[in-house]
Amino acid sequence: MNDHELHQLLRQHPARITVPRDFQREVWARIEGEQTLSVGSLLGELIQRLLASLARPAPALATLLLFASVGLGLGWVQHEREAKDDAALVYQQAVNPLLRHVTTTSP
Repeated sequence: MNDHELHQLLRQHPARITVPRDFQREVWARIEGEQTLSVGSLLGELIQRLLASLARPAPALATLLLFASVGLGLGWVQHEREAKDDAALVYQQAVNPLLRHVTTTSP
């Protein structure tokens, strides 16, 4: 069956649809119910828009660069703190012989 025959067949037998009396009122009630704002719907809308924007290359790259720079910055801060703590521990071990004994026996 080709498209022309299918169109002819569909025109010969139109569908008869019966709509309930309250159909229009129920549709508008559902539309109004969807328009009410709640925390869940706002959060869902925000997440949906965020993910939709990340589907484009420029915002995705900007987000990737932002998270990478924040990660590198936090890693650098943590490294500096550990370096200062290590330097302080080495100094304390050099000055205090009791501390040297405690830290060498602990795992």
